Amino acid sequence: MKEFVDSEEWYKKMGVPYRRCYLLYGPPGTGKSSFTQALAGHMKYSICFINVSDSMTDYTFNHLLNSAPKKSVILLEDVDAMFEGRKNKEHANRLTYSGFLNSLDGVRSQEGRVIIMTTNHK
Repeated sequence: MKEFVDSEEWYKKMGVPYRRCYLLYGPPGTGKSSFTQALAGHMKYSICFINVSDSMTDYTFNHLLNSAPKKSVILLEDVDAMFEGRKNKEHANRLTYSGFLNSLDGVRSQEGRVIIMTTNHK
């Protein structure tokens, strides 16, 4: 992550989107979220948690990601529980699989952001 943070100019020069997503996986209780908090603290970044609720839409999810402060790590926990076969597990949840992926790395994604997702089942 330090190398990523220190290489913003290289991303601009190469025309590559300057953003990073990490997926941490493993059994429950192995320190995925604790590692994320420690990493954010070490880098002097704030940490933002997004809880995907029943009322979440593609628009609101994208808005939340793009509203995160600069120099923050956005933590999305248990992403494996959000979708099953690219369909929402909770029918009331209006966040689509496509909207989720596009928010993470689509053309409207914020530059310079760091997202860390955790899962028990990659």
